[in-house]
Amino acid sequence: MWNVRLSVDSPNSKALASSLASEENVVVNGNNLTFTLSESRAKDARAMWNTRMRSLIIADKVIQLMDSSTPDN
Repeated sequence: MWNVRLSVDSPNSKALASSLASEENVVVNGNNLTFTLSESRAKDARAMWNTRMRSLIIADKVIQLMDSSTPDN
């Protein structure tokens, strides 16, 4: 069994976790999110890991775009 664990510390942890909600059991504790990916084959674990990382990268870019378009008060 192949296990990969990710822990992310971000003020946007809830939003980032939401991008994985349909794929993983994500635990959010304050600004930290974690999940563990488990697969029996390394090839499948790698493919699933890449998919999860792409989801997080896209979510982060959307958050950055939204933050940059918000006018300062």
